[in-house]
Amino acid sequence: MSTTAAGIQEWALAAGLEGLSQAELVTGYCERLVAAGLPVWRASVGADTLHPLIDAQGHRWIAGEGLRVEFFPRLTLRDENDEWRFSTWKWMLDRGAVENRWNLSRGEGADLFPLLADLAASGGTDYWTRIVRYGEGAFLGETRGLATSWATREPGGFGEGDLALIRATLPAFTLAFKATMSIDTARTVVSTYLGENVADRILRGEIERGKVMAVRKVLWFSDLVGFTRLADTLPHEQLIDLLNAYADCLVGVVHDHGGQVLKFLGDGILAAIAGEACVACGRALDAAAAARRAVADLNRARSAAGLPTTGFTLALHEGEVLYGNVGSRDRLDFTVVGPSVNEASRIQALCRSLDQPILVSESFARACGPDTRRLVSVGRYALRGIERPQELFTLDHGDAG
Repeated sequence: MSTTAAGIQEWALAAGLEGLSQAELVTGYCERLVAAGLPVWRASVGADTLHPLIDAQGHRWIAGEGLRVEFFPRLTLRDENDEWRFSTWKWMLDRGAVENRWNLSRGEGADLFPLLADLAASGGTDYWTRIVRYGEGAFLGETRGLATSWATREPGGFGEGDLALIRATLPAFTLAFKATMSIDTARTVVSTYLGENVADRILRGEIERGKVMAVRKVLWFSDLVGFTRLADTLPHEQLIDLLNAYADCLVGVVHDHGGQVLKFLGDGILAAIAGEACVACGRALDAAAAARRAVADLNRARSAAGLPTTGFTLALHEGEVLYGNVGSRDRLDFTVVGPSVNEASRIQALCRSLDQPILVSESFARACGPDTRRLVSVGRYALRGIERPQELFTLDHGDAG
């Protein structure tokens, strides 16, 4: 393990190219600084994240104890979080500072920052912070740089040589950390908007327009009941809250049963259930029954809270689709297309007129195998744009939840 500034820089750049995790980077960096003679007791590294549920993340390393990773959810405004409001990093950002130091032995900062008072009470003698800023063209989301802090229990605090070593090696470490974070951010963004399965394929390089494959899929096509009326009558905040609540409910059920959401269509959801046909059909039926129960539970909770409620209609279909990249030269969609998708949409549109919340296609019923006993025929119907009428089914009453 090299303990010179040049050696630590070389390690950091190699680690960034190799793609070490953020936790591995922070641990490796701190261990190398200690091996070089730096009397680090506690080190923290923090950065904003581009994630729908997480506002920021921090890595805290303590000598003899190792690393602790913390995630800060997007539940409240950041300035309402006391830990952030009274942090040295916020104090520095508000003043445009990139470096500051507090002598804990003399009680500096204890009246402003509870953390510094706690560190001093635990034997801390010196606390030094450094924020490495990114350039205007080098950030993602709100992340403008990497915030770090360093504390020691060494009598007399950090020496100038100690701080010089951190200053010399921190840019290389920051570059490696940013490279790893950029990969995580890309995966998070693609997964959030397109789903994990599609994200994996896109990040593996499957982005060629027109590159599709013909596969058989079990399709889930659901819609909320009376959404147009709700959209016309509810305030915008309540409408979005309702959409999100029912999306959480239905998408969670789909994911729990091996499915992936391919697309949100306004208040509708197009998804596919994975697996061999009869297995996938069984999972889809389980998911449909679970969705009925989950939405019923959600409606009870929302009614008790005085919030608007709704239901859903659902079509389940099995058939061949084209799965892959479709679109213009500079705007692609990784999705499924083909007659089977249109057929699922037409079946779902019949739910209202047939007064059936769940309808299952003839091909789905044929592919069910033993699970066909869970279905009840509702008759033969013509589907708009489909050449021949087909028999449709719904869940047996005992299976509908």
